[in-house]
Amino acid sequence: MGVAIRYGMRRGLAAALVAAVFAALGGLVTMKWATLAPDASRALIESLPGIGPGLLDRAGAEWREGGTWAMLTGSFGGTPYKLYAYAAGIERAGMAGFFLASIIARLPRFLLVAWLSSLAGPYLRRRLPGRRLWLVFSLAWAVFYAWYFAAMSA
Repeated sequence: MGVAIRYGMRRGLAAALVAAVFAALGGLVTMKWATLAPDASRALIESLPGIGPGLLDRAGAEWREGGTWAMLTGSFGGTPYKLYAYAAGIERAGMAGFFLASIIARLPRFLLVAWLSSLAGPYLRRRLPGRRLWLVFSLAWAVFYAWYFAAMSA
């Protein structure tokens, strides 16, 4: 997380909290869309890189069995959050409960990334001045997502 690298742990953790809240708001949009247009929303979600019908069905089954707990474990297991939001919409979960559960489920991973970034930040800033740091940061995320999409497509 760039904020934690640049400004340290306190601001990084605050940014993680803000990111979790806004991710939960995005989840509400996905959830509502799944409720209103399940076929159209499913088709779009399945067209995204690294997501197929099997993964979407598995996330739906996990949501029905575990709800918030499934979102939390899925967050660390590689299942995209949007799949749980879709499943919650299909199952007509309560929006307020889903919103709070989303923050709870997303926050640990966001905090972990912010914490690790804040620890690495001083080291990286000393060794990679200016734009080089942000190039490495961008490349690291690009490599991570290339690996993720390859692994999810396999």
